[in-house]
Amino acid sequence: MEMDEELRRNLIELIKEGKSIPFSYKNLLFPLEEKSQEIELDYGIKERKEDILADTMSVPFQAVKKFGKFDESKWHNKLIFGDNLQALKFMLKDPEINGKIRLIYADPPFGTGDLYDAIGVPAYSAALKGADFVEFLRKRLILLEELLANNGSIFVRIDYHFGHYIKVIMDEIFGKNNFRNEIIVRRGQAKAGFFKQFKQIRSVAVAYDVLLWYSKSPNTRFPKIRKPAKKEHREVGRWSNLIKAKAYARPTMRYEILGVKPDPAQWMWSEVRGSKAVTNYKKYLKTCEKTQESLEKYWFRTGKQYEFVRRKGNQIQYWIPPRETELVDNDWLDIKGYAHITDYPTENSEELLGRVLQLTKPNDLVLDCFAGSGTTGVVAEKLGRKWIMVDSGKFSIYTIIKRLHSMNNKIGNKGKPLKPKPFILYNAGLYANHGFILNISEEEYKKFAMELFQVEPKEFEINGLGMDGILFNCPVKVFSQQGFLTEEYIDELHDVVGEYLNARMFLVSPASKVYFLQDYIEKGGIRYYVLRIPYSIIDELHKQRFTRPIQPASSKDVNQLIDSVGFDFVHPPTVKAEYSKVKTKDKLIEYELVIEIKHFKANQRSKDLVLFENPKKALSMVLVDGDYNNKYFNMTNYFFKDQIEKNNWKVKIPTINIGKKIMIIYLDILGNETIEVKSIEDFKMR
Repeated sequence: MEMDEELRRNLIELIKEGKSIPFSYKNLLFPLEEKSQEIELDYGIKERKEDILADTMSVPFQAVKKFGKFDESKWHNKLIFGDNLQALKFMLKDPEINGKIRLIYADPPFGTGDLYDAIGVPAYSAALKGADFVEFLRKRLILLEELLANNGSIFVRIDYHFGHYIKVIMDEIFGKNNFRNEIIVRRGQAKAGFFKQFKQIRSVAVAYDVLLWYSKSPNTRFPKIRKPAKKEHREVGRWSNLIKAKAYARPTMRYEILGVKPDPAQWMWSEVRGSKAVTNYKKYLKTCEKTQESLEKYWFRTGKQYEFVRRKGNQIQYWIPPRETELVDNDWLDIKGYAHITDYPTENSEELLGRVLQLTKPNDLVLDCFAGSGTTGVVAEKLGRKWIMVDSGKFSIYTIIKRLHSMNNKIGNKGKPLKPKPFILYNAGLYANHGFILNISEEEYKKFAMELFQVEPKEFEINGLGMDGILFNCPVKVFSQQGFLTEEYIDELHDVVGEYLNARMFLVSPASKVYFLQDYIEKGGIRYYVLRIPYSIIDELHKQRFTRPIQPASSKDVNQLIDSVGFDFVHPPTVKAEYSKVKTKDKLIEYELVIEIKHFKANQRSKDLVLFENPKKALSMVLVDGDYNNKYFNMTNYFFKDQIEKNNWKVKIPTINIGKKIMIIYLDILGNETIEVKSIEDFKMR
């Protein structure tokens, strides 16, 4: 159908009146292009791959704390706090990471299915939520595919709510020829008993999730994945028919063994191998005819070096020796899918990750961008792999740090204590106070500033004045940390370069060094934009307003979806609290420590403030290290805002394993922390 004159006039009138364009105009305005016959998932908010790669903001990593002894010339593992999409974009710039990741494991939150399942929720609401989730994950999968090594693979854990959509999306991104397996894994304790109370049911209990396994290249071959053999197979060998299940036209495999020649079938082994195995069995019978030593003992005693073939009736059989392991298929219900080593919800089991990481070799790099409780990194440590973990939740970060320092060397947290290899905690998108900007070297400052605003580094001159880079095809100058950016400076700048500019120029400067409030100053039709550090990005740069990775205020929100845009700097909340010690009625615990929060306020400096009816409601959680070691925070207790509020804004800490020093972290929902270290004497007896 073509757009005739009447349709064209109607369209123009709609645009003039500011009305929305009817959906029926879609194919007239954007005619369908010739596409391949591949199946694709189409939904309204789906963005082009090219736009996602180009428009996703890259946020540099700021080292917060180092753990262990470091050799700066060698690789160190990375734990990253921040939005994973922005962190992944920054990794594309790192030659140590981009194209070097051998395996990616992703267990994204898929609790959005709760809305999809909810009775009484309008269908369009559920569909919209579903599209949001699919696009949220698709963006990250696009960047992950870019980062993956050519011989690498990715595993995505998903459930029945969106698994069918994500399978189509992964076919699009990785290519359907790179699909390897859909693997079923246990969810946890099946809830079939729940249905006993009902005479009729709508469905059966859900017992498994799936792992979608894709590779980067269809030509890659991986090591065999094995599991412990059944007990009877570990102790006793067994005999099996040497006939090949499927017959192929290979006459050389149809020789005679002990008077039997297969036709039209064939043997599994070559003639040389089969004849040698016959000789081995005869040798065993002759050697052990007096002692009656079992074939198993003989095989073990002689160093597990022999194969055996015998004739039994009309069958020719080969001996399968006892074995410690056997090959796995795509049914992984024999191991736990989730575990409870930590208190973190949806903690993937070490057995599951141990099986996945069999596809890698020692020193291979493994990435988990939905790190959660840190199982991927912990298992990577135990198997000698390098790792990167990313999570946008502070509760996750502190859970991981604690877990890495309380590992045992065997899967399932068994065996002897294992010390983690050196690793660094980084911030990505939410940085320590901007005082560090004023203290780092000029070179580091320029690099950080340009990465922050995605400036393309390029040194050149305009009328003798040095420039540092290009942004939106406009010149960028990184203003000195030491100087002061005033309107008078803009006047002088315009006199030097104004006539050589087209429309605009960007200046990057620490916010404390800028002596005017507006985002830009216009001179002679040229706009001089100021990109302030640490304030959020001006609207001219991005169509989206800056958003922060909101922290959970309840345990049920720990796995909420995070999708932040831009960056900001840490503004510690204001906290006033009283510390006391009270006797308890519990016979096992004589005292408990009490923190009563008298005042709590989130300090915000962005343009769009998050408003709270009660300032205390900006609290996310209180984290406690009851025996602070003066080295790092080792979380022993945690309390979410909902339970603190319910308890009249009091935190009660049992005095079990309490040391001389106690570190307390007050976290607001914007990810900012105020840290206090108290001695046990600071808690006065009531």
